[in-house]
Amino acid sequence: MSAEVEVWRIPLSAEAEPEGDPSVLEDLLDDNERSRARMGKLPGMRRRFVRAHAAARIILGARLGQPPDTVRFTRGRWGKPAVEGARGLHFSLSHSGELALLALAPRPVGVDVELARADLDFTRLARRFFPEAERGSVARGGRDTFVRLWTRKEACVKAAGGRLTQGMGLPVAHTTPEAVVRDPAGDFEGPWRVADLALPDGYAGAVALFGGHPFSVSSRMWYDMPPEESDAMSATRGVK
Repeated sequence: MSAEVEVWRIPLSAEAEPEGDPSVLEDLLDDNERSRARMGKLPGMRRRFVRAHAAARIILGARLGQPPDTVRFTRGRWGKPAVEGARGLHFSLSHSGELALLALAPRPVGVDVELARADLDFTRLARRFFPEAERGSVARGGRDTFVRLWTRKEACVKAAGGRLTQGMGLPVAHTTPEAVVRDPAGDFEGPWRVADLALPDGYAGAVALFGGHPFSVSSRMWYDMPPEESDAMSATRGVK
């Protein structure tokens, strides 16, 4: 039986704020998260961070049957978070622009979302970080191809709990998005299954699950409401 990966889409725009005092979401965060939120100096950075991390706590808390502000995290060597005391529940959170994604899975999982900025120097980045075959793919496909490959690599790195600089050599330019990814350098324990995610225009995203077995992606939306109500807006697709 294939595993299921839930991928929650969390809107971060100011228009998506709940009515009333927005600080109610910040109250759900722990001291470390609030400190990190205050580091956001550019317009909207603090709001987006708070909203993404508070939503993750609400969803995780509902899954664990506990209040969101009581969810505790531990961190691996390179900062990968895990829910303290929660066996069999793995998660990954990513946010870019006005969108966040939260992935939940029964084994190590990584998710990444990237806003394809118009000023992105994708040619220079591909030459610096990508294997030769992928540099050719970027030369043919342009910015969108670069961002799609980048999200696949970062999703694998997050699933492995490693450093992104180590993961740029992962070969992810396969002909089908469901192919198995292995690390030729042996820096990461693998393999992973990787799937691209259907997102709004301008965004690219991918989810990676540890192991070579099939999995399905169940897409959900978070609407500032209890997750059991948000579940009403869901769709599932298979990754074989």
